[in-house]
Amino acid sequence: MKTTELQIKENSKGELYFNIPDDVLERIGWEEGDEIKFVEQDGGFLLQKVKYESVELNFDEDELLKYMTYAHEQDITFNQLCERAVKAKLNNE
Repeated sequence: MKTTELQIKENSKGELYFNIPDDVLERIGWEEGDEIKFVEQDGGFLLQKVKYESVELNFDEDELLKYMTYAHEQDITFNQLCERAVKAKLNNE
């Protein structure tokens, strides 16, 4: 495995950032605009490209309102609620 060190910088607002070199981006297949998530691992972070799949859900209006209200009460988006439900179902299978 090839290791690349990145310099952590701070902008004028105190936010931290780093630049990933073009050759690394090309090697891992990432492009500008890709969504990346940070996953804690071994005292550091693993960066993963977010891959989306479309899943069609069929709810009547009452069910949709119920689930959207529940998501709101949990302070998450409806999409996050659906993602958690799908992951829980997959983990149980």
